[in-house]
Amino acid sequence: KSSTEPMVSHPRLFVTTFPGDAMASQVTTFREKVTAILRSAKPGVDEAFVVLKSSGGTVTGYGSAAGQLLRFKQGGIKLTIAVEEVAASGGYMMCCVADKVIASPFAALGSIGVVQEMPNAYERL
Repeated sequence: KSSTEPMVSHPRLFVTTFPGDAMASQVTTFREKVTAILRSAKPGVDEAFVVLKSSGGTVTGYGSAAGQLLRFKQGGIKLTIAVEEVAASGGYMMCCVADKVIASPFAALGSIGVVQEMPNAYERL
């Protein structure tokens, strides 16, 4: 190309994964991946694509993971999350951040629930 022709910027798709466990122990590595993508991506042009597999876990872990996904939105990068198997509880919370969620036909998506034990001493009083 000659130097007088304008450079055309083609959109790029940055793909990463989040194979979550109960503690969302992958958050530190995921944060580093998100930072690397944000440093390279062009806001309003490029997109991020996250393949997610998680049956959920701790609120602090998955809240932090969802916070990492919010960084894409704050950086002007469109976010798509793909779920092949499961995104429940904290995984579902991560999906709620996305611009678009793509799920396989038999994927299990859904609810953010809380399980809590509460002692009942009524009969002992």
